[in-house]
Amino acid sequence: MWQPLFANLALAAVMLVAWSSVGDFVARLGRHQQQLLFGVVMTAGTIGSMMMAFEASPGVYNDLRGPLIAVTGFFGGVPAAVMAGAALIYRLYLGGAVGSGVLSIMLATATGLVGYTLRQQRRVQYRHLVLLAAAVALSGSLVSLTLPAARQAVLLPHFWAPTLLGFIATLSLSVLLLHEERRRELYHTNKLFRSMVDALPDCLNIKDVEGRFLAANPATARLLRASSVEEILGKTDFDFFPADLAKQFREDELGVLNKGNHLSIEQPALRSDGSASWLSTLKVPVTNEQDEIVGLITHNRDVTLQKMLQIKLEETQNHLDQALENMNDGLVMYDPNGFILFCNPRFRQLFPRTAHLRVPGVNFADIIRASVKLEEEPVDVGKTLDDHLSEKLATLREDGEKLIELGDGRIFSSRTKRLPSGCTLGMMSDITERRSFEKNLEYQALHDPLTGLPNRAFFNRELERLVAKARSEDGELVVLLLDLDRFKEVNDNFGHTAGDILLVEVARRLEKAIRRGDLAARLGGDEFGVLMYGDTDGTGDVSLVTRTMKNLVQPLKIEDVTLLPGGTIGYTIFPKDEADPEGLLKNADRALYQAKAKGRGSWKAYEPDAKSAAVRHR
Repeated sequence: MWQPLFANLALAAVMLVAWSSVGDFVARLGRHQQQLLFGVVMTAGTIGSMMMAFEASPGVYNDLRGPLIAVTGFFGGVPAAVMAGAALIYRLYLGGAVGSGVLSIMLATATGLVGYTLRQQRRVQYRHLVLLAAAVALSGSLVSLTLPAARQAVLLPHFWAPTLLGFIATLSLSVLLLHEERRRELYHTNKLFRSMVDALPDCLNIKDVEGRFLAANPATARLLRASSVEEILGKTDFDFFPADLAKQFREDELGVLNKGNHLSIEQPALRSDGSASWLSTLKVPVTNEQDEIVGLITHNRDVTLQKMLQIKLEETQNHLDQALENMNDGLVMYDPNGFILFCNPRFRQLFPRTAHLRVPGVNFADIIRASVKLEEEPVDVGKTLDDHLSEKLATLREDGEKLIELGDGRIFSSRTKRLPSGCTLGMMSDITERRSFEKNLEYQALHDPLTGLPNRAFFNRELERLVAKARSEDGELVVLLLDLDRFKEVNDNFGHTAGDILLVEVARRLEKAIRRGDLAARLGGDEFGVLMYGDTDGTGDVSLVTRTMKNLVQPLKIEDVTLLPGGTIGYTIFPKDEADPEGLLKNADRALYQAKAKGRGSWKAYEPDAKSAAVRHR
């Protein structure tokens, strides 16, 4: 009995060894192909076991068909179970107690498939194998009940032997197959992991505590300019890098080994072509089961491009900071809610009273309120603080340029630009000097440099404005022209200096004669003009002329010479003398000509001649 039993066990072991031996080949096949091949191998073992059946008790023969078929279905699924079921054909060929033999094969097949179905939902544990072995042993015992009574009587005293044999054989076979299955899973996982590590563009390696390479990926070999990974195993960094650089690497490693902490640094290195590079390096200690440090894992990533970009960015940022700090204009950026994101020092310098508030994180509305409270930025007459604040907030929501006049007289040009992100970029320029210069240029362009009175350009511009105003308001406008008498004789007899003094004095006397709001101008040479706007009640024009003439004829002493100034005046009144600005000047000039005809020192209001009156009233 024992010899055939051991032969059966040996056959089962041979089948398992055979299946394990073709593992590399099987790994290349599909899942169903693997199951079919597994079924073929196990079917061969099942038939071999049936051929070496042994007499377990007088007249009763036994083999390992049940355990073999059950584990085939449990580990191989339906395709393998179908192949193992081919043993059914061989059992029919053997004859004898065909019914019980066929039943044992069917029960074993069903037991294995039920176990296979249940195991799909969870990872196989040893307790599952114990249950499988118990089920196979129980099904084999049940088959014994189908034998004739005479055989049952013979088998009953020895019933425990085949049951125990079936349990042990099933458990042993399933444990061996589970180990083989997990070995293949581990092999496959390791292969995938190795493929992943080999495909990494980053360097990954393991060293022992002495700094010798124990394992590495191809990227590490390329970094070290080695032809293969095998070439670097057992060597250290001193075999591939300059001594000073390798020494620095080793010091970093010793720091990790001594402290037991990981280290993340950036360090210089050399590429395979000898060019300089930068590596982002992570070093992690490796420990054994006793928590002793036995090595070091190193991960290197080439960050040369990022490092160069970082250096360039830092240089650019430094240049930008210097530019912003030294620019003459104030620069500020607000987020969509009006909070300051950034501002340069000049922006704070422009507003000394609220400089402490003009920093990132402060809201624009709070700055304006404080600026008004501290009298840094005045509110326009007739407006409330809320009106002023609303106008200011509106500038953050639109592009444009606006002038800001501060309480101390300074004038800023404020330019805002709305960005696609919703933020607002603002720039402040102190244009106080420029505005003063522009006003000075404008003053010089519109005023006589000798007398300081408005010139002809200013006079003509005001004439057009006042005519338009008189038309819209039904107001009155007096246009007066004055020519000095004997001015050429003053220049010829006493010199141009005396003539200039006379012109300046006449200008002062004109300014005294007119009312506040009226305009006196020097139109050129010894010709002056006056614009008086307002209701004259029919006498204002005469009053203006008499006051002007009275002030004009007062004696003027220049050194040892006393001059008696004089002049001739012609004037016209709008709207009585209806005309456009050019026509009014012609009317006043015609009146001046008529006054000169009367004699020096006289004045004359415009009177249209008969021809002009006829045309006018046609």
